[in-house]
Amino acid sequence: MKSAIFFAIGCAAVSIASMGYAQDEQTGFSLGLGAGFSTNPYEGEDTSFSAVPLIRYKGDGFSLGADGATVTAYSLDALRFELLARPRFTALRDPDADELDGIDREVTLDAGGKLSYSLTDRSNLSATLLQEITGEHDGQEFLLELSNRTNFGPVPLIFGTGLSWKSEELSSYMFGVTSGEARSDRPEYDLDSTLTPYFSVSSGFPLSDTSRVIASVKAEFLGDEITDSPIVEDDQIFSGLVGLSFSF
Repeated sequence: MKSAIFFAIGCAAVSIASMGYAQDEQTGFSLGLGAGFSTNPYEGEDTSFSAVPLIRYKGDGFSLGADGATVTAYSLDALRFELLARPRFTALRDPDADELDGIDREVTLDAGGKLSYSLTDRSNLSATLLQEITGEHDGQEFLLELSNRTNFGPVPLIFGTGLSWKSEELSSYMFGVTSGEARSDRPEYDLDSTLTPYFSVSSGFPLSDTSRVIASVKAEFLGDEITDSPIVEDDQIFSGLVGLSFSF
């Protein structure tokens, strides 16, 4: 159903937006509402829009929100290691398009770690490794990202560029067709591991001591291994969010 897709968009957008303000966010609760969108690479599916609840609790060395949980396990000078747990959603969760009839993916949970190194006071290099732990596909994802923080006048911006490696199990789960899902106009399709470069821009602009506007956009560029799938029609995914958050 579409609500599942909307929730997937929301969590993805919250995850993107969190890059823009989590670093200087005060401890405590934050609550807000945003509007999110995501283009859809799958056959017959259109761009989706959604209202996005922005909920997060940040404590001393940990945070919990709609995009998962993070615990700082080690931090010294420019080096930091965090333990992560993240839900993974996909627009193949009960899709509406006739072209995707008979395909339905479950929400899964990933766990892993993230190693970050501050190259300067404005730039950061991070490596994240995630393992699916809910038994749906047993796949892995590795992300390598370089981010840089700057200001456009009074507006703080974080530019991120990175590369996502997905194992063959995860790639097939997200973009493949199993033997049970195959039909005359939709052949079975398994993927090898895939590489997806991406680029993002995010910001958290304070309006007061307790409120801020957050915004983000992200572009992902799908490779031939993905776009050759019989259920994929686009080679790019664009997503974003704009919202207002209050801390207390």
